[in-house]
Amino acid sequence: MKLRGFLVGGLIGAAATMFISRRQPGAMSWAANAITDVTRKSVSRMMSKSIKEEAVNLAPKHSDDTAVKSEAAWGQIEAIMNSDPALKREADKIKAESSAHTH
Repeated sequence: MKLRGFLVGGLIGAAATMFISRRQPGAMSWAANAITDVTRKSVSRMMSKSIKEEAVNLAPKHSDDTAVKSEAAWGQIEAIMNSDPALKREADKIKAESSAHTH
């Protein structure tokens, strides 16, 4: 778009606004309120939709093999702890301390 066309369009719009505001004073107020309402509703819809989509995308997905994977992970942790006596003592110490505290 050329600058000249933009300026001419702005002048025509300003002249039309002045003409309408003189002929029907309430029309400008109505138009401003209508634009504000449309903008508010549009922003509200975009925000609620994007928040819902983000929540769905971030939610953990349920799968049938979750329990199997969890059991395998705990088995690996137990094997690592049993292979290192110092680590086993430290873990037992932490478990004893945590069971001594009341929650």
